[in-house]
Amino acid sequence: MKRSLLYQVGGSDGADFETLAAEVVLAEELGVDTVWCLPASGEDGSFRGTAPEIWIAGLAERTSRVRLGWGVAGLLPPDRPPMRVAEQGATLDLASEGRLEVALVAEGELSGAWEEGYRMLVDMWDEPTFSWGSERFEVRPIDVVPKPQQKPHPPLWLVGWCDDHARAAGRGGLGYLDVSGAPDEAVEIHRDAYAEGRAEVAPEDLVSGHAFGVLGDFESGEAARARLARWEELQIDHALLRAGPLEGGTDEARRRIRAFTDGAADLH
Repeated sequence: MKRSLLYQVGGSDGADFETLAAEVVLAEELGVDTVWCLPASGEDGSFRGTAPEIWIAGLAERTSRVRLGWGVAGLLPPDRPPMRVAEQGATLDLASEGRLEVALVAEGELSGAWEEGYRMLVDMWDEPTFSWGSERFEVRPIDVVPKPQQKPHPPLWLVGWCDDHARAAGRGGLGYLDVSGAPDEAVEIHRDAYAEGRAEVAPEDLVSGHAFGVLGDFESGEAARARLARWEELQIDHALLRAGPLEGGTDEARRRIRAFTDGAADLH
């Protein structure tokens, strides 16, 4: 089971970049697999004022092994054109030498436009020339550059918190990051919904490998070992720890990261 950290960046109470970079460098040294930078949400639930891609660009220069997860909110064409996301994602993948993961952040009920958005994104990365025609959108042939280093494209995920989101991720062939903070009984329901969704899709329509991640709290080595062992039984692929911003600042974040990696060390 892989271990990942989750940061919400760009908000008014978020960590400053130097603090975040120091923690991520430590996380890489301790064997963390992925660091996710998700956009911080405002009081109205909107994510549109934040730009985690800028933070990730800086982290790419400070790290060499850990994978970098970019949380993208509002991929609903034409409000947020998939072409811009494709260009930014490919650039980040090149800057990180093929270490980018991309997570689309669920915002309420997922519409057909959302699904069409990520399908367009995949085609822009995969095909030399992109075009699209549907009842909603029409795009004439265009070359979207650059292309990502990873082939056919960086892994795609959905960030959500309920069984409907998990099922939608499965049907879309995406990985799923469960940030609900729910007890393990509910996590098991979400995992089953994800598996059911993927089972409904033809293999050629899957756009990412099977991956189910869960966000949890790990306060001590012994407690971390116990919960991570339970997640191993549930066949969870990725364990996520919320590393910041925390009230205790950098010291608390470092303590939690060490407890998390110590607790998971014997599970690899």
